[in-house]
Amino acid sequence: MARGQASAIRWTKEITNAQVLRLIREESDVRKALLIFDSATAEYPSGFRHDAATFAIMSARLAAAGLLPTAFSVLARVPAELGHPPPESAFAALIRAHGRARRPLDALRIFHDAPRLLLLRPSNRSYTALLAVLIAHNRLDLASRLFAGMREAGVPPSVASYNVLLKAHCTDAGSGADVDRALRVFRRMPDRGCPPDSCSYNTVIDGLCKHGRIGEAKQLLEEMSDKDCLPTVVTYTTLIHGMCRSGLLDEAMEMFDEMTKRGIQPNVYTYSSLVDGLCKGGRSLKAVALLDRMVSERCQPNAITYSALINGLCKEGRLGEALEILDRMRLQGKKPDVGLYGKLIDGLCESGRAQEAANYLDEMVLSGITPNRVTWNLHVRINNTVVVGLCAAGDSGRALRVHQSMKSRGISTEPETFSRLVDCYSKKAGVHKAARVVSEMLLEGCVPTRETWGVVIGGYWERRQVREAAEVFLDGLLVVV
Repeated sequence: MARGQASAIRWTKEITNAQVLRLIREESDVRKALLIFDSATAEYPSGFRHDAATFAIMSARLAAAGLLPTAFSVLARVPAELGHPPPESAFAALIRAHGRARRPLDALRIFHDAPRLLLLRPSNRSYTALLAVLIAHNRLDLASRLFAGMREAGVPPSVASYNVLLKAHCTDAGSGADVDRALRVFRRMPDRGCPPDSCSYNTVIDGLCKHGRIGEAKQLLEEMSDKDCLPTVVTYTTLIHGMCRSGLLDEAMEMFDEMTKRGIQPNVYTYSSLVDGLCKGGRSLKAVALLDRMVSERCQPNAITYSALINGLCKEGRLGEALEILDRMRLQGKKPDVGLYGKLIDGLCESGRAQEAANYLDEMVLSGITPNRVTWNLHVRINNTVVVGLCAAGDSGRALRVHQSMKSRGISTEPETFSRLVDCYSKKAGVHKAARVVSEMLLEGCVPTRETWGVVIGGYWERRQVREAAEVFLDGLLVVV
């Protein structure tokens, strides 16, 4: 039998659910898998029935392929063919699939259809899955109504469903009032038979830290120990990140020491939060020491760790140390991204090392890092920064080459860069090149300033090229006035 040829399947007389299940799983084409599924019952309409597991797997495969209505229709066959509802785990998985497909309202619709079409009375599992989908798509109004309706439907909330609701109130977009609501929900949990677990505490601590309420967050940490709810690495990392964001670096380091004394091993996110906080607080050398400790503890830094450290070193003018960290990053097999190149190039240009900055720009281009919709503005800024830096260093030749490379890659030239090029060319490369840059500015819809016109006119005037100076002067009057 050729795989995938559902229409050519010749089933044995002893067809089993295990056989059908294996074929469905092995078939790479989900539509052919559905043909296999259907052909089994068509071959033996009165002697073979799919079991609940086969229905669940077929529905899951269809959902993963984005065929959500078909996935639901497969589950809807279970009551008629087996005489009982489909497994609720399969239904909850289908709800989550609607979330991944960004269809929260369709998830809500099939939830309400479940009692009628699936003979399924949703339990806490399905409610929690739907709550998570609605909250992930910012439908907090619907999520709140759904949560309130759980008790009316005779479904008591669980710790998991409470945790989903807490997360909704503690999002990045939430306000201080939302965090207060989260605290009220959190305090009600024990009375509803759902004592908070570490996830509950971590979520509320995170919400408090996002709003700078570090003192309250620390109180919850102390409360965890009193309630025999052990803090985790997530708990400490959340607090450390919040303290760093609030500029409480000494407290963050104390919290770091506390977690290690309690035998909780920091992870890459813990270290990265501290490194970033120390660098933003002007303590980049201490951040380097922390990186060394991180490596000695066999915790591998990631790109975020290196980027934060290199950025901090560059801001403090410690370019030598920044370049050493870059070398360490490469030895670990990690490649710089456009953001990291931008930080290095900014630091080098600010220190008057424009030629080195241009070298890193060349390296970035040769490594195949190209602009996209997200990074476009960053690419524009980096390229323009290098040209301006080269002009400031008097390297008009390389400035011209970088500018030409920019144009060939479709990177736009900023007005200040044009002005610097005009000024640089008028002094080094000749006023005619400066005049061509002005013409290019006009073609790109960028109006030169009076100072830029003045540089070109002055350059011609100094060379006694009165006619050219007059022509440029008249062009300037037509554009500027």
